Amino acid sequence: MKTLFFTFFVAAQAFTTLFAAEDLCQEKLREHMEIVTSSDDYFKSLRDHSDTISSYEITQLQKLLTKRYSSLLNFQSYYLGAMARCKPLALSNAVSIYDFSTIRELLINDTNLRRVVKGLTKFDGFQLEDFLNDYKKYNSNEFISGVLNEVASDEVDLPQNVKSIHLYQKQYDPNMYRISDKAIQGTTAVVAGVARLWGFISDHMKWRQGRLNNNEEAKSLLRSKLRPFDLIYEKRTFVLSNYTIPGHWGHVGVWLGTKEELIELGVWDQEYFAFLRKQVEAGNQIMEIRKPGLGFQSLDTFINLDEIAVTRVLGVSERAATVFQDLIAQAGKAYDFKFDARTADKITCAELITFSYGDIKWHETKTLFQLSLRPDDLALLSVTNPEQSEFVLYLKGNKRGDTFQNLDKDEWTKLFKLKKELTPEELEEEARLAREKEEAKKLEELYRGA
Repeated sequence: MKTLFFTFFVAAQAFTTLFAAEDLCQEKLREHMEIVTSSDDYFKSLRDHSDTISSYEITQLQKLLTKRYSSLLNFQSYYLGAMARCKPLALSNAVSIYDFSTIRELLINDTNLRRVVKGLTKFDGFQLEDFLNDYKKYNSNEFISGVLNEVASDEVDLPQNVKSIHLYQKQYDPNMYRISDKAIQGTTAVVAGVARLWGFISDHMKWRQGRLNNNEEAKSLLRSKLRPFDLIYEKRTFVLSNYTIPGHWGHVGVWLGTKEELIELGVWDQEYFAFLRKQVEAGNQIMEIRKPGLGFQSLDTFINLDEIAVTRVLGVSERAATVFQDLIAQAGKAYDFKFDARTADKITCAELITFSYGDIKWHETKTLFQLSLRPDDLALLSVTNPEQSEFVLYLKGNKRGDTFQNLDKDEWTKLFKLKKELTPEELEEEARLAREKEEAKKLEELYRGA
């Protein structure tokens, strides 16, 4: 009996250690990607005036670059540590490729910023002495090809057209810097640029199955709630791309409905609906666009997630014919790797919906250079405008076992950090504080130069 108890105790300890290690690996990844995202935003802000960049801005650039590089080295060290048990092993190299690829796009490809960065690496006190060597390493064709082979040998779930990728690039200066954009030539398509390479790798690099995967109770509950045109959201904390998309939800798709519901809507036998009819008949009732392009999934495959949620845009069923035709019209559009909501020839998962659902005032994510639409923006409508969209369901898989939480609307609302709408007086006060902050910066620069 003691031996049996000891065996169970050791097994329980092993599982506890395994779950704790997985949590720590994900936390380390999340922490680093937050630093990458925040520094990317600052790097972008410098490009518009790189010819007049100030001393203060160079100092901030140095601090962010040092912090980011140090974070990457710490992530690599932890991830490859024997005790960390982080999987897959190729993830560390994939993150490094992403890190230095975005640095190339945002800093090195700009002549003025390239000179600044090169200058920063010459001073040992900034802790960037190995930065140039790592930059060349993680941007090299040979290394990226090796990582793809590593991914394949690690049995990471990559689609066929990515597994057989062949990379090539033009000659570049071995002393650093002007590296041309790489192109990725797959078996079925050719896509160009770092964003596409990273997109394909990150979206399919998985280190476990989702906590809701094969959960029949969750699937049954979902099917009982879903109606045509419902928006269905996914969160996969076991996929690398989850850590590069702002917000809680990483993807959103459209639930097309059942044959019976579509007959009732009067669209099933329509000629235009033939494109979708064959998908519904095959059980692929979720329409979506991912990085390879437009596609369809069954609920059985889609639910390989950690969390799933559903919202319903009200009044869409009354315009079923128009909305379905607009959805079909998106077929053939490429994925928008730049996440620019104002381009109609290339779209993201959220834009598949916003271009098709009619005159709806969706939330938008504003960046320095453009407007973008993220899954969270669509989900947020059910919180801020219940007359246009309503919350339906939110399921969250538990870490241990085959159980899940069926969370209510209050828990759903907590996911979104709602900003208070400021009055004109409050806006004026914010502007005044911003001016004072800017003046303080100038005084600091004058003081340093004295």
